[in-house]
Amino acid sequence: MRRKIIVNADDFGLTGDVTCGILAAHRNGQVSSTTLMVNTPGTEGAVEAAADHPDLGIGLHFNLTEGRPLATVPSLVDVKGRFLLRGELLRRTFRRRIDPDDVTRELDAQLTRFHDLGLTPTHLDSHQHVHMAPWIFRAMEPVLRDQVDRLRLVRPPLATSTTGPDVRGRLRNASMAVAASNIRRHFAGKMNDRLVSLHLLPKDQKWIVEDYARVVDQVDPNDLVEVMVHPFAPGPDLDEMYRDDPIREIRLEFARSCWNEFELLANSTAFDPAKFQLMSWGQVQ
Repeated sequence: MRRKIIVNADDFGLTGDVTCGILAAHRNGQVSSTTLMVNTPGTEGAVEAAADHPDLGIGLHFNLTEGRPLATVPSLVDVKGRFLLRGELLRRTFRRRIDPDDVTRELDAQLTRFHDLGLTPTHLDSHQHVHMAPWIFRAMEPVLRDQVDRLRLVRPPLATSTTGPDVRGRLRNASMAVAASNIRRHFAGKMNDRLVSLHLLPKDQKWIVEDYARVVDQVDPNDLVEVMVHPFAPGPDLDEMYRDDPIREIRLEFARSCWNEFELLANSTAFDPAKFQLMSWGQVQ
């Protein structure tokens, strides 16, 4: 019996190159779902391109760390009106310097924008997993309760082949597991049981196409697993977008791993159709 899995590509609409890569992996039968950023340069182009791919499920990639907000949210932005970097956002959150009403307003604005684009989200996840931070999740909860019925849990498996000897990775996964337990107690909608990704492997490990099946096989067959992927097509968009970014090299290092993932997912069969049945979040019952 084939195992049902969700393969979700994050960052749809970040740029044209990102969108092209995700759609190429979808056409190759290796991506079944994606999540759209609604405040980025490629948003409208992604929506237009998605019209030719009706089998691709599209959710909201809630964003608090990239570009500019859609609502007036002074505690979430820097002096130039741009979202804070993730580290600064979490530090301000820890120090209670973020207004929870700002988070609520921005989530509502991004969901409204999603609907205004003519789409209904299959589910919600977030850029850089910010929704997993307990204080941010609490601020999101009223909107989630009214408007969202499916939500990504970032709950990695505890198997050693995922975390390897990387102590920082083990601590990250353990903290995510605690956050996931909290969300499971408060969110009544559908969620995945586990999240796997090559991006959660140790950074010094070279990826090969067989790694996808290996990370899925770490998870109990009865669990609903989401495979998080980032198949960005190589191109100049990200280099240009991050030309003056304070963490430009970190951004581009991540982009290079995404270009590698594009080569694996757009040009190979990572998920053997004899073993895996890919489904979108909209098909989760």
